[in-house]
Amino acid sequence: MVGVTPCDLYTDNPSYHLVGRGSVCNQLGDTLHNRPLPPEHVRVGVEIILDGNAPLPVPNEDAGLLVLDYALGAHVAWPIGLIDLKIKHFPQPKEHDKDTFPSKESVALGNEISVQKPVNLYGSSDKVPYLTFLHTYVKDSLTRQWDVPMPKEIFNEEYTELLSQYDIYEIINHEWLGSCTICVYVRLLYNLLLVPNMWVSRFCFINPTKIGPEYTQQSQYIGQTFIERNQPNTLFLAPYNTGDHWMLVVVNPTAEIVYYLHSLGVNIGQRLQLRRMFDNAIKIYRANKGTKVSKVKFSNIKWTMIKCPIQDNGSDCGYYVLRYIKEILLYSEEGVIPHEYFSTYRLEKYSTELIDEVKQEWCRYVLENIITNK
Repeated sequence: MVGVTPCDLYTDNPSYHLVGRGSVCNQLGDTLHNRPLPPEHVRVGVEIILDGNAPLPVPNEDAGLLVLDYALGAHVAWPIGLIDLKIKHFPQPKEHDKDTFPSKESVALGNEISVQKPVNLYGSSDKVPYLTFLHTYVKDSLTRQWDVPMPKEIFNEEYTELLSQYDIYEIINHEWLGSCTICVYVRLLYNLLLVPNMWVSRFCFINPTKIGPEYTQQSQYIGQTFIERNQPNTLFLAPYNTGDHWMLVVVNPTAEIVYYLHSLGVNIGQRLQLRRMFDNAIKIYRANKGTKVSKVKFSNIKWTMIKCPIQDNGSDCGYYVLRYIKEILLYSEEGVIPHEYFSTYRLEKYSTELIDEVKQEWCRYVLENIITNK
């Protein structure tokens, strides 16, 4: 039961019956939101509800997930014995078709597309092991911390990010990413994409260290950034950390559209605090511009959940956010992100090669531009 497989969901409480349909998204021994799954359980994404009152086999009181009706679009733990897999069968390819036969990564959102080759930001397809080089350098270095200057054009403030060995080992050991690691990749994109292509006015970033469940006055900070940096169709990208998961919020304040990318497919309806924060920021921007809207429209800011690639483990959310950011910079046009995501990357999940691509870019940038400062 590896990968993403359609399935029927059953319950035996109080009697055995079909309660919904979804997809199995991982294998035995995996985790859900960094917590081990119970024995003989797997993680499933709930897509169709047939009995909304059915109690969830493993309720999550912290997230308010007690019955199936509240789990639409969410990932939950489900007993293997109460799942009926609906495995897709593809015809065997003819000899001349083998190169185009769809793999798990190439069957996305019901469409057959070719597996996407990595786009190397350095304009090179070589296999230089920058991750290994960086590891070798850092483990023998007496320095434990490096300065990463952040120009005002990135986060609308000039400051210095402090990169530690601990942050570097997050990438080297493929661990859960912290905010510093995310910010350093944004700095890389600024250097390699925004400046050379003169896209600085098209994109701006919200600093992830200033937004989150534990911070106050977040809407004021975000709204002020909109006011100071917005031009028609500017996209503001905000990596957001709930404490145990990274997601990406992208805002076009002029159009009053918010794009929401969640690598576990959790619906924005389960993130009401997040929604209020960005809605209020847009209202602050709107008030500053003196825009007059009807009472009906005043609270009718449009949120769009993007059908982006979905992770199949409990630790890759940060890497998925890095890829989302990179692809949005490369492929968005006129401040718009397609609801079905960019056609080139309509994948069920990112391949190991695509995840390794951003890790290699990160390591090369840190090695050449921060540590050795070539």
